Amino acid sequence: MHANHNFFGKMRFLSIFFMLVFQSFFLLLTGQEVNKERPFRYLSAHLYGGQIQIHSSRIEYFKGARPFGVGVDFAWKFVSDKAYALCQCYPSLGASLNYWDFGHRALGNGVSGLFFVQPVLFSVWDTDISLKTGLGVSYLNNPYHEEANPLNITYSNHFGFPLMAGLSLSHSINDDWMLLLSGIFQHISNGGVNQPNLGINYVTVGIGIQRKLDERSLPPPGTPSPFEPENGIRDVSVSLIAGLKEPTGSEDKALVLSLSGEYRHQFARINAWTVGGMVETDHSRDVSTLRDKSRISLTAGHAFLLGRFSFAQKAGIYLWRGHATHNSWFQYYTLDFDVMPGLGIGAGLKAHGRVAEFLGLRILYRVQ
Repeated sequence: MHANHNFFGKMRFLSIFFMLVFQSFFLLLTGQEVNKERPFRYLSAHLYGGQIQIHSSRIEYFKGARPFGVGVDFAWKFVSDKAYALCQCYPSLGASLNYWDFGHRALGNGVSGLFFVQPVLFSVWDTDISLKTGLGVSYLNNPYHEEANPLNITYSNHFGFPLMAGLSLSHSINDDWMLLLSGIFQHISNGGVNQPNLGINYVTVGIGIQRKLDERSLPPPGTPSPFEPENGIRDVSVSLIAGLKEPTGSEDKALVLSLSGEYRHQFARINAWTVGGMVETDHSRDVSTLRDKSRISLTAGHAFLLGRFSFAQKAGIYLWRGHATHNSWFQYYTLDFDVMPGLGIGAGLKAHGRVAEFLGLRILYRVQ
């Protein structure tokens, strides 16, 4: 009962967090816009087909499983000068509701609700090419059970945290209707809250149709400002990261705290390289001293700079481990938003190979 209380407490916290972030984004982008600059609303329907990615020999029996999904998105496209300044494009924010059949009886089915950010990378021939990234909450109907469902070691409770990242193509048929095509990497796990938790990784191709719900015509796309290397971002950030994990062999939840420092160097209009370090304290480890619970690592990676948004992919290597891990390196995926100059919030997923370790919330302080 105590474990369930902790889990649902975290779910409530994450739901409130995502709601506040979404509301903050919306209020920031809308501001005091005049009517002609108010956001355009879109409704879209999608069909998805995919392929399960076998990221561990322990789930070889899922090889060949082909997930199938249907989804509905509601999105706002922002066309004000303030919105354009965020990412040198007309960005979209939205909410997505998806149903998935994961293609294998043991994996079951799932329903996911996600918040997504979709900035346009470039436009050509009445077609927008966009980066679509999102995260949210899923309900999964067939979790691991040592007797009833021992094969499914990808998730072990009914609730998980989906993440997606990929490219979306939108081609205008006329002023109101668009054809959609997407290629997206999807991941669902419980972020280390319960074990086993290898996660479901799958690549999907989607087709869809989108309807503009407003009678106004979209303004012509703006011309992005040319990138001037001497004006590129050069900053240092310090991040405090907190997440929950379930220790092996226990149903209690344990706190993982991390402190990271990072240098970010912009080298193109929406691209930057990053390098930094991280110190972690993992209280899910059954050891007595702080030294044995800690790890120190170096990280390096790439970040998409989308105005106040930053979507980064980093690799890390452990310099020192107070406790054993199966891997000497890890990946770290982050989605951050600068609330004001110098202060940001976000979420990050740490993984070993394609297995998620934990999902954490981030608070950042940046110095230029």
